[in-house]
Amino acid sequence: MELDENTLREMAEKQADAKIGFKRHLASYLIVNGMLIIIWLLIAIISHGDAWFPWFLFPLVGWGIGLFFHAWNTYGTDRTGAKREALVEREMEKMKSRSEKGGGEA
Repeated sequence: MELDENTLREMAEKQADAKIGFKRHLASYLIVNGMLIIIWLLIAIISHGDAWFPWFLFPLVGWGIGLFFHAWNTYGTDRTGAKREALVEREMEKMKSRSEKGGGEA
């Protein structure tokens, strides 16, 4: 399937916007969680070691899971649909070979 220039540009713009959005998300994750770690450390030092419970791990891990899926959606998926199209083609070939053998649909 051949794509025209406008379609390619739209796809490229969407991908570029997705990458910019992820980089902003990553930057805010690092800044906010860095500040939370500093706050935790300062409180622990001021309390002379009585407040060493690492509470910052809860937002760090929770937000990190969301960040992982954002990264997966941005960089890990097939945004052109080529993998899906190849799978559809393979399934069509299987169905054709079954119908030619007289096996019907399975």
